[in-house]
Amino acid sequence: MNEEQAVSKVDGILSNCGIEKESDLCVLNLIRYTATTKCSPSVDPERVLWSLRDHPLLPEAEACVRQHLPDLYTAAGGVNVWALVAAVVLLSSSVNDIQQLLFCLRRPSFTVTMPDVTETLYCIAVLLYAMREKGINISNRIHYNIFYCLYLQENSCTQATKVKEEPSVWPGKKTIQLTHEQQLILNHKMEPLQVVKIMAFAGTGKTSTLVKYAEKWSQSRFLYVTFNKSIAKQAERVFPSNVICKTFHSMAYGHIGRKYQSKKKLNLFKLTPFMVNSVLAEGKGGFIRAKLVCKTLENFFASADEELTIDHVPIWCKNSQGQRVMVEQSEKLNGVLEASRLWDNMRKLGECTEEAYQMTHDGYLKLWQLSKPLLASFDAIFVDEAQVRAMERTVENIVLPRHEALLFLVF
Repeated sequence: MNEEQAVSKVDGILSNCGIEKESDLCVLNLIRYTATTKCSPSVDPERVLWSLRDHPLLPEAEACVRQHLPDLYTAAGGVNVWALVAAVVLLSSSVNDIQQLLFCLRRPSFTVTMPDVTETLYCIAVLLYAMREKGINISNRIHYNIFYCLYLQENSCTQATKVKEEPSVWPGKKTIQLTHEQQLILNHKMEPLQVVKIMAFAGTGKTSTLVKYAEKWSQSRFLYVTFNKSIAKQAERVFPSNVICKTFHSMAYGHIGRKYQSKKKLNLFKLTPFMVNSVLAEGKGGFIRAKLVCKTLENFFASADEELTIDHVPIWCKNSQGQRVMVEQSEKLNGVLEASRLWDNMRKLGECTEEAYQMTHDGYLKLWQLSKPLLASFDAIFVDEAQVRAMERTVENIVLPRHEALLFLVF
């Protein structure tokens, strides 16, 4: 099957199963389609539930299937295994949620084979990606969570490869040994608008590879960017002189942040619910609401979006009893309203006495992203994605669309 045929088949699945933008039930229809995955006759739903018992999202997943897809929960053969798995996946908010799911599914009591699990998760990931392409408003975070966990699973037992010594072209730099994979990266010729992803575990030589690349292409100018100031300082010591090492915040500060600093309107600390609660509208205060507003702003700052909307309000929160509950629509509307008011006041350069209205570091980084900065003076940009995970959409929007340099994304 070629690419065109594959796209056509996926489009057909979306259309035939009602997974369309116009359908209010498109997410439930995705669960229903996943539930059609065939199971071995030996699969025992009770043992499946036992395997998943420790997953924190199982109660919500069960409630979702039981309430909205009762025919899949009370079927003659017991609860549909794949419906539960799909519900857990769609409720996940982090990579850790999917990793916990895979851990549960590896238990001996779970009688479905891991190849079947992997195949099903890939299927869900493909359909989620296709849904985004069709304009269906579903978070791309879920697709990323699945893809990244499957990548880690499939590359957790790689064999060591032969290494090759590579002398340094810079005085005082010691010779290091390079693997075959690292040598392939070094031999890659820079082309405008290219994106190269280096995927490897911690301590496997990602930074060393970038150092050797910069040394080999010594006539080119490079920018190495991260979020961690100490890592940027360390990078300055190991990279050759044709590499400029910066943090994203330091670049944003030079363009935007210093304006707020000069007006004494820069908050040197993180925005807290205590600060936010002091400026919430009368009758709309309280720690839980203030925390919801803080998280809404965090989600907006970490996104590539230009406007703050209700989509940035968290789906879940903890109530006054410490229980994880779904945020009600009225609270979402209030949350986005208060967050928007806070953001409007933060952007003003005039004097203010309220701490909540002072510009934060992530706030001026967001403003820098929205200004569509140009990074045109470099031939290639090294982005350490392991350090930028919390703000990856903002970072992608800064470095991807408006420069002609080669971009290295390091996982």
